[in-house]
Amino acid sequence: MSSISRRNFIGASTTAAVGTALTAVAATAEEKKVSENDKLNIALIGCGGMGGGDLRDHLKTGETNCVAVCDVDDSHANEKANQVEEHSGKRPDIYKDFRKVLDRDDIDTVIVATPDHWHALIAISACQAGKDVYCEKPLATSIHEGRVMVDAAEKYGRIVQIGTQQRSAEHYGDAIDFVKSGKLGKIRLIKAWAYLDWKGELPPKPDSDPPEGVDYDFWLGPAPKRPFNENR
Repeated sequence: MSSISRRNFIGASTTAAVGTALTAVAATAEEKKVSENDKLNIALIGCGGMGGGDLRDHLKTGETNCVAVCDVDDSHANEKANQVEEHSGKRPDIYKDFRKVLDRDDIDTVIVATPDHWHALIAISACQAGKDVYCEKPLATSIHEGRVMVDAAEKYGRIVQIGTQQRSAEHYGDAIDFVKSGKLGKIRLIKAWAYLDWKGELPPKPDSDPPEGVDYDFWLGPAPKRPFNENR
């Protein structure tokens, strides 16, 4: 894969995810006419809405093949497999257990778009398996988890990027450098806001049995045991 820099690829994919450079990246990929042998083999772990968006942006670069999708919900996994097949004409393998994905030697990079409580465990396992990682936000559920993830990336020499575009975009770094330069003088007040209702309020629903095709115990994984609820 000498014609592709993984670091450049992942960075470009992240930029594409926020809609600022997708056209340029796709055009570049088209100009390169990247051969099948030079494309990165990727796998999607977590096939919900965010995972589907990440997958779509990775495929649009023209520099990837999605060879596997993984989700504890059969319907989600099949939906994303159909998406890949429609894009490339090749149907990826489908898994429920992410460990089987990481066991494959032909996978270069994994997208981790699972529920938050799985991020650290899967990302660390991917590093141990020699895979680079693009992980959805948040990085982890605790500072300790995040530090262990960083340690794993450094120990195994992997590229790990988190989809926190308001941190990775270049102009945010420039703003931080400006603050650190002291040109603003002594800062006495900081205001912050959080947009909590971006998807609208969900009406409450009662707990119920998991739908057919959903391995809810695996969905919970390291999280505390609790009843299934469609809104969760």
